[in-house]
Amino acid sequence: MRLFDKSAILTLMCVGAIACAGCSTESKPSDPPLKTLSRSLVGVNRVVFIELAERNSYPGIAAEMTTALSHALKARGLFGVDVIERSDPICQELPAVGRAGLTPVQISAMRKTFQCDGILLGALQDFRPHPRMQLGLSLRLLDLKRGRIVWAVDHVWDSADKAVEKRVQAFFEEKLRSGYGHADWRIAMISPKVFEKFIAYELAETLPEPAQASTGPTGTNQRSSAK
Repeated sequence: MRLFDKSAILTLMCVGAIACAGCSTESKPSDPPLKTLSRSLVGVNRVVFIELAERNSYPGIAAEMTTALSHALKARGLFGVDVIERSDPICQELPAVGRAGLTPVQISAMRKTFQCDGILLGALQDFRPHPRMQLGLSLRLLDLKRGRIVWAVDHVWDSADKAVEKRVQAFFEEKLRSGYGHADWRIAMISPKVFEKFIAYELAETLPEPAQASTGPTGTNQRSSAK
């Protein structure tokens, strides 16, 4: 009987160890969804999108990303979008826009120069196609009427991230499949243009409907974060 007790105790110890091991090997939660600053877009009817600046990237990628993002923003239909290339003389004196925004004098001058309600400025940073696709973006949408930043994003998309991979697959299957025939969704993980379209779609989806805008940082809406 005593031997049985010892065996039972040993069995329970083993079961406990297995249970603990199971707890320690649980998969990590996926990365949080894309974070943005979003405020009311009411009154922002026409936006001038200045071509993305290029930082530590391949020549031409910023122009491609600008095109992809402008198409995605127009598809949302929240405001009109006019793209101005960086080579345009009107852009030569543009100030850099950081987290602190611009001075009232700078905002007034920009509104007078561009004749619009809002201006979208940003930069493409550290684009890397190998050994995996990686692209970083910094964007600021300024409401020139109210003199404040109404939308801001600082994010890096990495194809090695499993959460990104899942969202890329969902985007390709739901949004691009009709234009790519029987191509495998993994083409988006090696094609810069397809990866750019995915990023542009995610960014545009973070823009809130005017009635749904918040006054602080937020994640993507349900359609994006669920992917």
